[in-house]
Amino acid sequence: MRRNFLSVSLSMLRLPVYFAALQIFARLQDAAAASRCAQPRSGLDLTMSRICVLICTFDRHEMLARLLAALLPQATACGATVVIADNGTVSAQAVVDRFRGQMDIIYTRLPEPGLVNARNTTLRLALPLHPDYLVFIDDDELPEGDWLDTLVQTLESSGGDFATGPVLPHFSEPPPAWVAGSRFFDVDADCLGTSNLAIRTASLPGDEREWFNPLFNFTGGEDPELLRRMLAKGALHVIAEGAVVHENVPPERLRRRYIWRRGLRDGVVTAMILRLRHPVRMSFLLHLSGAMLGKTGYALNHMFWSWAEPWRVIAAIADLAAVAGLVAAALGLRPTFYGWKSKTR
Repeated sequence: MRRNFLSVSLSMLRLPVYFAALQIFARLQDAAAASRCAQPRSGLDLTMSRICVLICTFDRHEMLARLLAALLPQATACGATVVIADNGTVSAQAVVDRFRGQMDIIYTRLPEPGLVNARNTTLRLALPLHPDYLVFIDDDELPEGDWLDTLVQTLESSGGDFATGPVLPHFSEPPPAWVAGSRFFDVDADCLGTSNLAIRTASLPGDEREWFNPLFNFTGGEDPELLRRMLAKGALHVIAEGAVVHENVPPERLRRRYIWRRGLRDGVVTAMILRLRHPVRMSFLLHLSGAMLGKTGYALNHMFWSWAEPWRVIAAIADLAAVAGLVAAALGLRPTFYGWKSKTR
């Protein structure tokens, strides 16, 4: 009887270990899909390359103005064209007009809400210009002075298909103590996203239907989904550590409610990507279970060590919210995080 009890107990212990190993293996597969750090080679003349900087904007007029002011010397130095798609509730036309004549700008106003609608629109506007490189930055970010040059030169000199760089937070007010410990708002240079990204145009899928997936229009997550598809087809991801941008973090994001909502979104997006990558039901459920157990394990670990490092309570909240998001998406629920109904950006 005791032997049977021990056998069952060991089996129960093996199950979360197996699922955690499965999740780690999936991450290693992504990491192994040709990501490497590269340094820009000096002496390359970017004026010989056609560059388009793509921006999606949604009711952030002051921040858009600051971004365009920061881009002005960099874009003019290499002859880049700035392409802006605006589907906010109030037009940003007046902001854009202040910079016309100073740099090459294409601006369009979209009647359709949704982040993917805006992203794909910038691609449609940029591609007729036959650019060599497509560079993405968000409307609430500010690039450092050599950002564009460093990002594109890294990609050009390495022969990579796309390059990403780090995103550092800029707080409009002093953040609480847990922020410094958690690095919750830091985005590592190897993160797959459009907040700091350059794509070699020749490496972009030729079929428009294979660009950013409309399924993610109001949830976000369309950028890692596209970049992972590119990696799966053999794309080379290079990392530009020196191409730094700073993201504005308003006071309302320094709240537990925002941390929960962001964790929830991460869980929803993860489940949506898993469903696309594993269309067979049993395979999807297996990987979903692995993700849920992995996040639950992280949350428990953070809670255990929170007595020594209080910021871990916030990390545990984010992980538990991600579990809730995974469950919600698995049940077919898809909360709105972007667009007119949700002013979250």
